[in-house]
Amino acid sequence: MELQKLSFPELADARHRVLEALIEVSNRDDAAEILKVGKRVIPEVVAQRDILNMPCAPARKVYNGVLYQAAQLRNSDDVLIFSALFGITSADDLIPAYRLSMNTSLPGIGSLKSFWRRELAKVASISTGSDRKRHVCATSDTDETLNTTVDMRSGAYQVTTPLGQSWDLSVVDSRDKVITHAAKHYRGLLTRALLDAQQTAQPERRDTPAGTSDITASLDVAQVARTLGHIEVTHDGLHHHITLKLGEG
Repeated sequence: MELQKLSFPELADARHRVLEALIEVSNRDDAAEILKVGKRVIPEVVAQRDILNMPCAPARKVYNGVLYQAAQLRNSDDVLIFSALFGITSADDLIPAYRLSMNTSLPGIGSLKSFWRRELAKVASISTGSDRKRHVCATSDTDETLNTTVDMRSGAYQVTTPLGQSWDLSVVDSRDKVITHAAKHYRGLLTRALLDAQQTAQPERRDTPAGTSDITASLDVAQVARTLGHIEVTHDGLHHHITLKLGEG
C-alpha cells in the first residue's frame, strides 16, 4: 500500500496515524471488542496486523456492502468514498480490505468521527468545494458556478458538510415508517442511475485553475430519483431531501 498515491495525499500523515493505531489494536486480545466485530471476522482482524503488506484492490471492489452492491461502481465512475481508515478515497484508489468503522474509538486517536472531521476540515479542496468529485455518489453541477452533491453517506460518515446544493435520500414504507436497511440499497441504485444519466448527458467540461473539471450540464436529480418509484422532495435552503415511498406509485 502506497499512501502517497491515494487521492488527497495531504491526508497521508493522518492516515498513517490511524493505520498505526489499527495495527496496535489488531494485536490486542480485546481487538474484537474495540473494533466492535464478531468472532466470525476475527481472522480478518488478525490479518490486518500486517495491513501495510496486504494485497490491495480498487476501493470500489474492496467495499462490498449493500450500497456498493447496488451501485456497481465502475472504473469510469467519479465518486468519493468516506472511510474510517483513509478519510476519503476515490473509487479507483488501491487499498487493502480492513475491519474498521467510523463509530470506533482507537487508542491515541479517540473517536474516528471526530478525528476525521478535524482532519478533513484542513483539506482546502474539500472545505472550499474546489474538488468537484462526489460524496459517495454521483453529483453534478446544475450551474457552472454551483456544485451539487448527492450525499449517500450513513450518519456516522457525515464528517463533512456538502457545499452548494446537496441532496440526500431516505426510504419509508406505506405507513411512512423509515426503513434504514432498504435505504442503503436504494441509495446505491440512485448512485448508479445518476452516474449513468450523467454519462449519457455527456456534459461539457471546463478545466479549472486547480486542474479539476467543472461539470456544467444540468442533471435533474429528482427526475432521476423518480425512476426508482414514488418520491417526495423537500428542501431547506440549498439542501434537498428525497423521500422514496415503497409500495406507492
